[in-house]
Amino acid sequence: MEQQEAEEDAAMDLYKLGIIKSYMNFRNDAHESSLLKEMKRLFDEDLLKDVTLCVGKLEFTCHKNVLASLSPYFRLMFTLDLAEKKQDRIEIFDVDATAMKDILEYAYTGKIKITIRNVQDLLSAASLFQILPVQRACAKFLENHLSVSNCIGIYHFAEIHNCVALKIKAREFIEKNFTDVVKSDEFYSLNLIKLSEFILSDELNVETEDTVLEALINWAEHEFASRKNDFCELLPLVRLPLIRSHIVRDKLGKHPLVLNCTKCKSYLQHLCDFEDNPATYEGDFDFSLNLRTGMYVPQSCLLIIGGVEQTGVRPCPNCYNPVAREAFYIDEFPESKKIGKYDCEDIACVVTEDNQIFAGGGNYIHHHLFDDSEDDSFEELEYKEYVVQKDFYQFDMDHNEWCARAPMLFPKSNFTLASLNGKIYCFGGLTENKHPTEIIEVYDIERNRWNYQGMLPTTLVDLSSIVYKEHIYLVGGRTGVGAHNSLIRYSPENEDWTSLAGMLTPRFNFGACVVGDEIYVAGGQIYSHNTYTINREVLRTVEIYNMDANQWRLGPELPMDLFNVSLAVIKGALYACGIPEFSDDGPSHWFNVICRLDPGKNEWEVIEDSLCNVRNFTCVVAKMHPRKFQKI
Repeated sequence: MEQQEAEEDAAMDLYKLGIIKSYMNFRNDAHESSLLKEMKRLFDEDLLKDVTLCVGKLEFTCHKNVLASLSPYFRLMFTLDLAEKKQDRIEIFDVDATAMKDILEYAYTGKIKITIRNVQDLLSAASLFQILPVQRACAKFLENHLSVSNCIGIYHFAEIHNCVALKIKAREFIEKNFTDVVKSDEFYSLNLIKLSEFILSDELNVETEDTVLEALINWAEHEFASRKNDFCELLPLVRLPLIRSHIVRDKLGKHPLVLNCTKCKSYLQHLCDFEDNPATYEGDFDFSLNLRTGMYVPQSCLLIIGGVEQTGVRPCPNCYNPVAREAFYIDEFPESKKIGKYDCEDIACVVTEDNQIFAGGGNYIHHHLFDDSEDDSFEELEYKEYVVQKDFYQFDMDHNEWCARAPMLFPKSNFTLASLNGKIYCFGGLTENKHPTEIIEVYDIERNRWNYQGMLPTTLVDLSSIVYKEHIYLVGGRTGVGAHNSLIRYSPENEDWTSLAGMLTPRFNFGACVVGDEIYVAGGQIYSHNTYTINREVLRTVEIYNMDANQWRLGPELPMDLFNVSLAVIKGALYACGIPEFSDDGPSHWFNVICRLDPGKNEWEVIEDSLCNVRNFTCVVAKMHPRKFQKI
């Protein structure tokens, strides 16, 4: 007893001295999940239930507190002075009984199975009960299952239940696939107002206005008697000046929908007057000459993704049409945009066969033009410290934004991506602590999933890759302070490697692409060694590999030494985007240069030398609609 009192006195002395505290905070991290499990057990064992929901012919006994915690609808029902507050049996209307069962399963487990068969009933119930997580999950499910045959129905359904995001996605799908949607059965269910909204849209993906006119005629013919007056109202919304005159005259002018309608015939007469002299037309109609989205031919543009911007000016021009010689702004790479104090350099980017743009990896690097600030979301980073990433993104051309996809398995920079048959292959690079990696990853675009694919036959950093006839070719690169001249061919189907003739000059940070049946490589860097130092020298040489002969030959040299080079073929001409480096007894400077090689002249010319001031970027070519982006 005396010993216990002595221990208590000693503890009190330590407390008074501030050495120990008189309390302890305890947190049971499993409490929430265990509480939910116990409530589910009470539900399954039919214990302590205090309300019965009557849905159709089925009844569900459950707990008011669980329902109130789940749904604002039930919370108000059981807490306000309503009749249901005191009732132990409540009728629920306009809800499918099976959907109610699924909702209760979610209430007690946090899990719900969404299928094609139950998604609409679930979304309706979730909307009524204001269960936002379930509502959003159902909307996302429908979004992922949009098709030509159901998009109009989903559009109407989303509008009824005020699912704004789903409605927008469904509308965009209809506009993008309008040529096929107008052939579906659902198209003929559109009413006058809804059809007019689509006919008025500039975003219809149609190559000619003939498609819109034909769709309207077919829609009216589907229920001729009841829709002939609607046709008269909708016809002026079609951009008839964009349709060849003989089609309007012979196909439309002689159609019964027009011949039996005085207003339609009058409208076509006004159209003739407008086409005879548009400048002096002063009639009752406004004839639109605006082109729709599908009427614009996409342009092949060079995209400069990621990198370190030397001037600190953001955003900088990062989309360039070399044929028209026009520059645009597209959305900045996410890692550079969301962390203004840091840039993301040495990322990799690839454009798939169907023109999808993917990019990922790279290093966060402190931007030297920004001073230290307390308002810093990456306070652990210091000047010149790199943090390698594994984030992966896809560029949404329609909305001009980068969208996150499944991250890579391993963080890396200075690597290369290649696209083949719906998959993206990731080769080489540097991982954490700048360690080279030989791991090959493959990304399944449809499944949004990365998988381990194997190992490279050798370590490669700052290499290039090209795709040709079901094979991926890896060219050059470096290991440590040694550059490679290697050319190796990879067969994803057989997962085997073939060594081919090496380049004449080892190089890294260079550009490579296929021109016809040959591989062109240009520029890059090579290590030079002397007694005391190891330097990186910049190259201007161009080499050409003949696939059939397995031989390299020299090509026309670049107009200057270039590194960080990307090559692309646009309308038969070869373009190189890279960086010449120079020094004026101070820090190095970079400016981006774009050169063009005309195969006929076999000579390079500089077409742009002041686009932006970015280094350690990646450049790819993709077909873009420049009208959607801000022109410089």
